Amino acid sequence: MAARNALLGFLERFDRRWIFLAMGLAIVLPLLYPLGLPADPSPMVKAVFYAIDDLPAGSTVLVSVDVDPASRPELEPFFHAAVRHLKKKGCKLVFLTLWYQAPPLVEHWIKDDVESASFPGDRPYRSGEDYVWLGFREGKAVVIAGIGQDLAATFNGQDAAGTPFAELPVLRGFARLADFPLIVLVSAGAPGAKEYVQLVQSRYNLKIVAASTAVSLTDLTPYYQSGQLLGLAGGMVDTAEYEILVARFLGLDPKEGVGAKALDVLNIGHLVVIFAIVLGNVIYFAGRRR
Repeated sequence: MAARNALLGFLERFDRRWIFLAMGLAIVLPLLYPLGLPADPSPMVKAVFYAIDDLPAGSTVLVSVDVDPASRPELEPFFHAAVRHLKKKGCKLVFLTLWYQAPPLVEHWIKDDVESASFPGDRPYRSGEDYVWLGFREGKAVVIAGIGQDLAATFNGQDAAGTPFAELPVLRGFARLADFPLIVLVSAGAPGAKEYVQLVQSRYNLKIVAASTAVSLTDLTPYYQSGQLLGLAGGMVDTAEYEILVARFLGLDPKEGVGAKALDVLNIGHLVVIFAIVLGNVIYFAGRRR
C-alpha cells in the first residue's frame, strides 16, 4: 500500500514539461534520423501517380501553382515530386499562378527542381524550350475562364520575363487549356482546383489532377468521385504518400523526402499525444480513487 501511494504521489507531481520535451523530440528526431515508417497510398493518391505516369513521353503539361507561405509545408513536397515525375517522363512544363503570394515560392522551386538536375539521370531544363514560367495574373475566376479560351490573350502574349509567346518553342501548338493532355493543380484554396473544375473542366473535357491542403479535401473529394478530377492528394499525409511513390519510381530512398519525414513526425507526434492523454487520465482517476 505504501509503494502504491508513493507511486500515486509521484504521478500527481509529474512535471508536464517532460511531455513538452517528448513532443519536441518527436518532432526533431524523425527529421534528423528518418524512420521510413510504412505508408499505404490511398486510391486517390495512386490515381494521381498513374495519371502522370500514363502520359506519352514528351507531353506538354500545364501546372497551376496556387499557394502561399502558410500552405507551403503541405504542398511543397507534392510540387517537387510531381515535377520530378514529369521530368522523368520527359514532359515539357508550363507554370502559372493565380495567387499573388506565389511567385517568389514558385520561382525558388523552379530553380531547385526544374533548372537543376534533381535525381539520377535528370538534366536541367532550359527556359523557353523545356519549360516556361508565365507568372501571376490577377483576376481569379476570370483568369481561369480566360486561359480556357486563349492563353496568350490572358497573359498579354508574353511570359513572366517578357518574352513573346512566338519566341517560346515550348508553347507552340498550345493556345488554350484543352490543348494540354493533363493539367496539374497545386491548390491551397480559392481560386484553385474547385474553380478549375466548376468553370472549365466539363466545358472543355479537361484531364486534371490536384493537390490541396487538408481543409479543402472534403470539398474536392466529390469531384474525384464524379471523375472530374482524375486524382487527388489532400494534405500532408497524401502529399507524402505521393512523394514516396515517386521516390520509388525514380530509384531514390523514400524515407529521405521532405514529405516522408513530415509523415514520420505526424505519426510519432500522435503517439506522444495519445500517451499524454492516457497518462493524464491515469493520474486523475488514481488520485480520485485515493
